[in-house]
Amino acid sequence: MSDKRPVDIKRERGGSVNIGTEDDGAILEMYNLGGRMLVIKEKAIYELRFADDIDPNRENPDLPPSTQKLILPLGTTSEMFSRTFLTARRLFKPEYFTIPFDVNVALSLSLEVIQELAALDGEITDYLAAEKKASDEYEERKQKKLDHAVPSITDIKTRCKTIFQKVDHVSQAQIEIVRLFFPDFSKQSYYGKFLEYIEQNHSDKVQFIEFLKGIVPFIELTRNIRNCLDHRRTETQIKDFELQQNLDILTPTIEIEYLTSKLDRIALASFLPVVKDNLVTIFENMLAHLCSNVLKPDRIMPSRLLIIPEEKRINKFIKFAYWSALGEGGFYHQ
Repeated sequence: MSDKRPVDIKRERGGSVNIGTEDDGAILEMYNLGGRMLVIKEKAIYELRFADDIDPNRENPDLPPSTQKLILPLGTTSEMFSRTFLTARRLFKPEYFTIPFDVNVALSLSLEVIQELAALDGEITDYLAAEKKASDEYEERKQKKLDHAVPSITDIKTRCKTIFQKVDHVSQAQIEIVRLFFPDFSKQSYYGKFLEYIEQNHSDKVQFIEFLKGIVPFIELTRNIRNCLDHRRTETQIKDFELQQNLDILTPTIEIEYLTSKLDRIALASFLPVVKDNLVTIFENMLAHLCSNVLKPDRIMPSRLLIIPEEKRINKFIKFAYWSALGEGGFYHQ
C-alpha cells in the first residue's frame, strides 16, 4: 500500500505547461540563475516556479503545479537584451578565468542592468512622445491662428530626474560587476577612482586603461546630472520650450557645469537617446575587457575573446565570443 499523500501524488505526476503567450515566440533557453528558473523566449523572459519551490514541505495541496511571472518583455530578438544580458550569459564562463568568479551574482547584476535599461528606454520613449505631442499641438494652433500659447511639458524636471536615476542605477550595477573581477577595489569608490586603481595596479592593461579613459567622463557626467537634479542644484539646467525674440520656439534643453562635468546646452530629444545607446555600448565592451583580462593562458585549448565576423554570428546582435584555433579560421564558441 502506497504511503504517498494526495499532495505527493499531485506534485510528482507528469504534466506540461505553456510559458507566456504565442506572441512571445519560441522558447530558446532555460537557465537556472541562483535557484530562479529563467525561461528565455524570442520576445520575453519569464521566471518559472514549481509548487515544491514555494511549499517544500508539501503542506498546501491546492497550490498549482507551477507558476510563471513575466520578468521582462524582451527576448533574443531584442538588440538591447542581446548586447547586455545575453552577452554576459555567453562571456561569464568561470572555467575560462584565472580568478574565482560567482557567475550567479554576475548574471543577477546583468539582469538588473537590462531591467533598468528597459525601464529607461520606456521613460525616454514616453518623453519623446510628450515633446512631439506638445510641438504638434502648438503647430496646429499656430496654423489655425488660435492663440500664441507656448508648448509645455509641465513635469519635465520630474521626468528627467527619473531618467537620470535609472541611468545611474545601470552604472551602479555595472561597477558591482567590475568588483567581482577586482575584489580589492574599494567598495566606497566609483569609476574615476577605478581608473586610478587600474593605472596604479595594472599598468600593463593598456587597452583597458584607454577604454576607461574614454568612458569615465560620460559616466561622471550622468552621475553629476543625477546628483544635481536630486539635490535641486542650479548647476544643471533643464529648460522647457522657450519662445525666442524672433518668435521661434526652442525645444526643451539640458546643460550642466558641475565639478568635472560640462555639457553645453543641447536638445533633450537629441541627448537622451545617445545616453541610452552609450550605456549599452559601454556595458557590452566593459564585459569584453573584464573577461579578456582574466583568461587562463594554460588551458589545453587556449582561447581568446574576439569580435565575431557578422556573417558568422548566430545572434546578429551578440558581437563577442571566445575563439579557439580549431579548423580553418578557428571556432567561435557561441
